[in-house]
Amino acid sequence: MKRNRFQNKVATSGYTLPVAAIFATLLWCAEGIYTLDMLWGWLLCGLTTYLWLETNNANALIRIRSLLTPAVYVAIMGAAFSLHSLQSAGIIACTMLASYNLLFRSYQRTDAVSPLFNSFLCIGIGSLFFPQLLYFVPFYLWYSVIFFRSLHWRTFCGAILGLILPYWFMAGYDIYTGNFSHFTAHFAALVQFQPLRPDNYQHFDYLQVSFIAWVVILSLIASAHCIRTSFNEKIRTRMLLYFIMIQELLIVVFMVLQPIHFPMLSGLLFMNSAPLIAHYFALTKGRFSNSLFILSIFILSVLALSNLWTRLLIF
Repeated sequence: MKRNRFQNKVATSGYTLPVAAIFATLLWCAEGIYTLDMLWGWLLCGLTTYLWLETNNANALIRIRSLLTPAVYVAIMGAAFSLHSLQSAGIIACTMLASYNLLFRSYQRTDAVSPLFNSFLCIGIGSLFFPQLLYFVPFYLWYSVIFFRSLHWRTFCGAILGLILPYWFMAGYDIYTGNFSHFTAHFAALVQFQPLRPDNYQHFDYLQVSFIAWVVILSLIASAHCIRTSFNEKIRTRMLLYFIMIQELLIVVFMVLQPIHFPMLSGLLFMNSAPLIAHYFALTKGRFSNSLFILSIFILSVLALSNLWTRLLIF
């Protein structure tokens, strides 16, 4: 029998999420949670963490009792000082997670009009803050056919109605205020692409790049393990994990091709990576994974302190 290593004790402990939440809150306080902008950002992070808690419990993404998914998310967000204030990156991460939760409910349902309508409604709301979120819509339709098997003409119509509903209100408001050019400019952003040049990647802070690279590396390791051991999962859980892994790939490719959207996509990346990283550390028991878990905690702490030190020097 394998030893119950440190990572497994943390993964199954009921104290993991509270400790991670306290860690993130202390980092928020160190930067200035007493300001209204930071307070709203902290509350939004708390809401997204709660959504991951509910989504993980409702769908059994990890086949053991564990709070590691919301704990990983809130810990990463606590260390990511660039996402502490209330901004569009946090809002789209929250709305996309809500769309995940609702899309998962449509799995193999013949009466999935309501969950698909609400899932695409969340995407539509998020795209008001980040129009490029609409690029994920064709993939969502594909997921609904291949993974969730819930798309037919009625659910398709419901999904499209949910997606365009926020824009009905947006168009009505712009017509009322006499500023319809704002509506057209919103969609014009969808065809504006940053040319692929080496100098597009030279303005990033090394801490920001290090943080994102660390999360992506952990996600790749976790995804490889998830694919290799997918036979251990129920078919439904396997489909949900495949969905998250493809979303991860799309987000990373998007970030590489259009680095101008790094600030927006980083929040989406951290939200999407949390269940993959948690799944890996919760279900592995080897010496390598235990060492990687300890190293990850150390790297996260170093990045958090480095970000804090940089912010203190600025102020």
